[in-house]
Amino acid sequence: MNPLIQEILDLVDDLRAKFDSLQNKINDALSWVPWGLGWVVDKIHDAWDSLVDKWNEFWDSAELIFGNMGSPDALESASQSWSTGVGSPVSAQAGNADRALLQSDDHWTGQAADNYFPKSQLHKTAMEKIQTNYVDGVSGVLDTVRGGLTKFYAGLITALGALVAGFIGALAASGTIVGIPAGIVIAAGACLIAIGAFYTGGTLLKSDCTSAQTDLVATMSDKTGFPGGTWPPGAILTA
Repeated sequence: MNPLIQEILDLVDDLRAKFDSLQNKINDALSWVPWGLGWVVDKIHDAWDSLVDKWNEFWDSAELIFGNMGSPDALESASQSWSTGVGSPVSAQAGNADRALLQSDDHWTGQAADNYFPKSQLHKTAMEKIQTNYVDGVSGVLDTVRGGLTKFYAGLITALGALVAGFIGALAASGTIVGIPAGIVIAAGACLIAIGAFYTGGTLLKSDCTSAQTDLVATMSDKTGFPGGTWPPGAILTA
C-alpha cells in the first residue's frame, strides 16, 4: 500500500479512538453530576448534539474520499509502461527508418526507389510523433494526476493530524464537568476546519484532473504526422 494512504488510514483509526475516548469521558462525567448542576448537563447535551452533527458531516465527506482513494503507484506504473512499452520500441523503429541507416538506397535506384524514400520518411515522422506527442503526452497527463493525488494525500494528512490534535485538546479541556462544553466546542470547531480543508484539497485535485483532461484531449486531437488522420501510405499509385 502507498505509504501516504497508510498514514491516512492510521490517522483515521487514531481519530475514531479519540472520538470514542471523548464520548466515554463525557458519559462517565454525566454519571455522577451533583445536584444543582443540571444546567451544565443541558449545555453538555446541546454541545454534544452539535458535535455529532459536525462529526457526521465530516464523515459524509471523508468516507466518499476514503472509498475512492485512487492509486498514485498505479498511475506511475501506467506512465512508465507507456514510456517503456510503447515509446522505446517506437523510438527504435524511428531510428531504423533514418535514411542514413537504410541500406536499400545502396542497392536500389530508379523511379521506384525515388518514390520509396519520401514515403519511408513519412513513416519515420509518424513514429517520431507517436513518441513526442502521444507517449510523452499521455505519460505527462498521468504524471499530472499522480502529482495531484500526492498533494491531495499530503493535505489530508495535515487536516487529519490537525483534527486529531483538536480532539486531544478537547479531551484535555474536558477534565472537569464544567469544562466539558468547552471541550466539545473545540472538537466541533476542529471538525469544521477539517471539512474546509477536505473541500479545498478536493477543489485543487479537481483542477489538476481538469487540466490533465484538457491536455489529453489536445494530445489525442493532434494528427500532425498522420496525413488525413491516418497512417502514411506505404506506396503511391501513378497513372
